[in-house]
Formats: sequence, C-alpha cells, structure tokens
Amino acid sequence: MVECKTVFYSARKTSLCERALKKSFMELDLDMSDISLAADRGSMCNALTEAFGECNIVFVIGGLGFGDERDVKYIVSRLIKSSCVDDCKKLKNPTGDDGYVVRANSQMLVLLPDEPEQIEAIMQGAITGYIKIRGNARS
Repeated sequence: MVECKTVFYSARKTSLCERALKKSFMELDLDMSDISLAADRGSMCNALTEAFGECNIVFVIGGLGFGDERDVKYIVSRLIKSSCVDDCKKLKNPTGDDGYVVRANSQMLVLLPDEPEQIEAIMQGAITGYIKIRGNARS
C-alpha cells in the first residue's frame, strides 16, 4: 500500500468525506495513515509542510469554493510559485466542483471538494489512472 496523508481544510461533513476517501483509497491501494485539520491559511501551510515531510502523496479536502485568499487553490499557488512543478491537472467532476492534482518530483498534492459524492466521483473517475501510474511512496 502507498502511504498518504489527508488534510481537511475548512471542510464540512468530515466524517462522511473520510468514509468516501477510505473506500476510494482501498480501491487504489492507498493507506490513509494520518489526518490533519486546518482552519486557516497558516495552519494549512503548516499541515502541508508536515505531511510532505512524512510522505509523498497528500490529499486536501475542502476549501475550493471561497474565491478569495482563503481558497485552497490560492494558498497552493502561493506555496508552489517558486517550485518546479512537473504536472498540474484539473480533475473533471461531472457532479460538482472539480478537483486538482499537482505533481513536483516524486510528490503529489490532490485537492478535492468537501462533498462525499463528489469525492467518490473524482476518485473513481478522473484520478484513478493518475494515481496508479504516478503513485510513489516513501520507504
């Protein structure tokens, strides 16, 4: 199994989202080893730094719909603006908000909406081949 970390950022329905993630993780041979919570930009940056210090795949749930500096897309773009990003992809979601995946070297950041049905749609559709092809665990 490939170890990954999960950060809930200003997310709603966290227990339902966690259940949807766990189901999808089992199908993709991923291990949800740790869950963090972040309520603001500072705690989000700290959670990402800590998570990437321990593994190569990090999922962030929530924070996609703010439309201002609290939006997770804004925070991530500020964090990676001086980094060399190998790949950035929008994960199309026919049931709602799209997700995103950013890959730099052997690390991967996956941004998902905080609706369980939307998580399942993305995890069973747009991301499946990407994780299987690009997944990389730290020993």
